[in-house]
Amino acid sequence: MFKKYLRILKIEFTRVREYFLNFIGQVVYLPVQFLLVYFLWKYIYSSNTVVAGYSFYEMISYYYILMILQSAIMPVGVTTYEEWNHINKGDLNMYLSRPISYPIYMFFTKIGYFIWNILFGLILIFIIIFILASKIEMNLTLSNVLLFCVSTVISFIIMFNLFFLVGTLTFWVENVLTLRDNLWNIIKIFSGQIFPIAMFPQVIRRFCSILPFQYIYYIPIAIFQGKLLEKSLLYNFIGQIVWALLLTLINICIWKNGIKNYASQGG
Repeated sequence: MFKKYLRILKIEFTRVREYFLNFIGQVVYLPVQFLLVYFLWKYIYSSNTVVAGYSFYEMISYYYILMILQSAIMPVGVTTYEEWNHINKGDLNMYLSRPISYPIYMFFTKIGYFIWNILFGLILIFIIIFILASKIEMNLTLSNVLLFCVSTVISFIIMFNLFFLVGTLTFWVENVLTLRDNLWNIIKIFSGQIFPIAMFPQVIRRFCSILPFQYIYYIPIAIFQGKLLEKSLLYNFIGQIVWALLLTLINICIWKNGIKNYASQGG
């Protein structure tokens, strides 16, 4: 059953040259972003040695890893536009006439780009860690690295589900692109993309803990940096898996209802 989707993934892998060039194109901007972050936090840490449990170099490494993750995960946001376009233009009929599942097809076309980018990104992460090894106080272990890799895959699944879910609303909503933009803003605030969630007041941290967004960036980075104790690590890792499964089930249900609505309207 999945051989056809694996073929799709294989085709995506053959585009490694294109992915690498796209990734390098994004990485070109990293030094500029990194310098802005560096000098901002350098100023903040001029009167503090630790902020929200992060030393200066831990904070800098947090944002460096975040930038790499963003370059790998953020492109999945195009899923909403592609789905909206396929439904509105009637191109969805072409996919429905094939012996494939459209959601699974979309997933495999996106995960190929993610896998290559995260592999390239890990190389860059280890390079900077090697350069700053004497200054970064990081509890880096093989288990943390492996869990980080698994966690980033799950974060990709969460991100894909969120944007595919918004795209599926096209069956009922004329323009979902505004909803997509609002989702981007919510993710920025509650995923640790602007500040590590540890910096938020306790009431907001608790609010974040019941939402899926912290599992996109903050938790994978915390795992890599060794910021989570064994009990907390297990709790958050399970929470991430639960959200990935829950969003997948919600997507399946809404997609099935959407397809019925699409068919009844002669789509």
